[in-house]
Amino acid sequence: MSNLSRIIISRSKFIVLFWLLALIVTTLLNTREGSAFTDSLSLPKSESQVADDLLANAHSAEELDSLQIVFSSRNKSPLKQEELRHIISRIGSLTFVDSITSPFDPESQAISKDGKIAFSTVNLKNLNFGNRNERIEKIISKASQEKHSKVQIEFMGANNQSGGESGSHTSELIAVIASLFILLITFGSLTAALIPIIVAITGLLIASNLVSLASNIMSIATFAPILSTLIGLGVGIDYALFIVSRFRQSLRESRSVDESIVISLKTSGRAVIVAGLIVCLSVLGLFSVGIEFLHGVAIATSISVLVTMCAAITLLPAFLKLIGTRINSFSIPKRSRKISSKGPENTGWQRWASLIQRHPIKWTFSASFILILLFIPASSMHLGTADAGNNPANSTSRKAYDLMAKGFGAGFAGPLTLVASIPVGADSSVLDNLYAQLIQDSDIAQVIPAQYLDSKKVAVITVYPKSAPQDTQTDSLITRLREVTIPDALQSSPVHVYVGGAVATFFDIGIVLTDKLPNFILSILFLSFLMLVIVFRSILIPLKAVFMNLFAIGAAFGVVVITFQWGWGEGFLGNKGGPIESYLPLTLFAILFGLSMDYEIFLVSRIQEEWQRTGDNSQSVRRGLSETGGVITSAAAIMFSVFLTFAFGQERIIKEFGIGLATAVAIDATLIRMILVPALMQLWGKANWWLPKGLARLLPKVKI
Repeated sequence: MSNLSRIIISRSKFIVLFWLLALIVTTLLNTREGSAFTDSLSLPKSESQVADDLLANAHSAEELDSLQIVFSSRNKSPLKQEELRHIISRIGSLTFVDSITSPFDPESQAISKDGKIAFSTVNLKNLNFGNRNERIEKIISKASQEKHSKVQIEFMGANNQSGGESGSHTSELIAVIASLFILLITFGSLTAALIPIIVAITGLLIASNLVSLASNIMSIATFAPILSTLIGLGVGIDYALFIVSRFRQSLRESRSVDESIVISLKTSGRAVIVAGLIVCLSVLGLFSVGIEFLHGVAIATSISVLVTMCAAITLLPAFLKLIGTRINSFSIPKRSRKISSKGPENTGWQRWASLIQRHPIKWTFSASFILILLFIPASSMHLGTADAGNNPANSTSRKAYDLMAKGFGAGFAGPLTLVASIPVGADSSVLDNLYAQLIQDSDIAQVIPAQYLDSKKVAVITVYPKSAPQDTQTDSLITRLREVTIPDALQSSPVHVYVGGAVATFFDIGIVLTDKLPNFILSILFLSFLMLVIVFRSILIPLKAVFMNLFAIGAAFGVVVITFQWGWGEGFLGNKGGPIESYLPLTLFAILFGLSMDYEIFLVSRIQEEWQRTGDNSQSVRRGLSETGGVITSAAAIMFSVFLTFAFGQERIIKEFGIGLATAVAIDATLIRMILVPALMQLWGKANWWLPKGLARLLPKVKI
């Protein structure tokens, strides 16, 4: 870090220009190339994927996406064909519409029994992230050109899970304003508060451009940019906060600007690098799961963390060199004097540390009890995919879902697609036997008989369950179809039938992720433990960090279950109770474990610094907490604010991430870092720093 410090000090203007040039170049490239985010999920070798592949091969090579237009009579009388003919014709004339069905077609079953609700399916050509909103808006516009006072029109399908992105930029702005306010309180200076914001936003903009460009060469989910922004903004401001804090501390100790930059990079800068690498290590562990959908999430998040980390250790020190002692300009008079007059031994944090050290056993049991209490709901987590019935009540997808459920049943929002592969010369009459068994199933509302494709090599039977897509009853139906109904109907026939469709895909993903979650968690725990052993040259400290972080994440899962599965958050988040997205626990664990390690490194590295200087464990714990407690609390408050603002967006999955991340950060910064860590380190004494001599000789030496 000394060499990096010298380069930054001597080339500060060049480094600032380099980052500005990087921002301009990536923005221009992103403007030219655009993005290609996708919501497609694939799970190689799964039954749902086999079904989807058979359908894709049977249809034309051109990729199609569909959505439903739901019609409802406003005057309680049955819908009339002439009332819908014009709107269907208008939508069908759009160049990107491949086809549109009419509920009044002779073979259609798209009109409710009372004739008051109907739906049409629109197949769209090459729908993607870049043109999705524009094309949906054009369809809505076409549907609204005529005055249909007697017909209510709603849409469901292509955008029913995304819910739009309108709220994301508002969330980012609110998060930045909240962060600036917290930094003002922390530093007491507008200049010192603005620098971390500027550095983090610069890094985040570049990272966002890179993520967008990466979506053109690999599959990245549509929610990944928002999630990577969520993580990047939080860690970017936090990393800059830690370095600026150490820089200002060195200036208060009468060191020069250059000396202060060197010290801040050799201490907080090293901690930032280790913390950032641990976050990336945890997130990139998603590659071990083998699901391509999660690879893009891992790449997007890692790009945001790496770029903002690099900005914190290069662009930020360059700014500090140019600003120098003016870092404290535009100060809040009383707040600034209060901060500058306090030494580490004259703060509330010093008194708090002393209080914890006087009663470590009592504090350990109290904090552990709260963690276990929050952890309990996580044991009842139900994985699946939330249907459009969980969307905001005023969204068109939610209204369409409610109308479909009223007119046809909740299962019509998520049909199951049974795809048959028929070898040449095989007897396809077994599909009639299957149809006969399906219509007798008490959990099935309606069955569309086999439709043959690709010269009768492929057949499709559409099954509408009575239960909603997110219900456990639907999961049971999928399992029964695969294990009982289909095998009984086909017997020894060479015809193979696979259960596919979006609901079956999420069901399969949930099973795979549930099976792989234990091994994934163990691998992340082991690698993080190994890294912390190398960093802190201790056995007990890494063990403590692993188990404490595990409990904090479990408690965060518990809050997610309470809020979204049990439905306690419906009043302020607008979402009904439903299953937790199948890929959320694994992804959230990877991110949270990395973020939790951040505060562990910043706190314990400061304690380690004092231990190496004095050899007094109690004094090291007290001084380490005194000097970092305020900064860690401010950093946690910033990250909590960033994450919480995203909980009030449009997408349910982002809300789940926002609540989970915000809860984990709050628990980590209070119960873990401010209570359990100092209490346990006080109890263990010198044993904190014990490392077998043989192992000590084998491990590389890493200084923070």
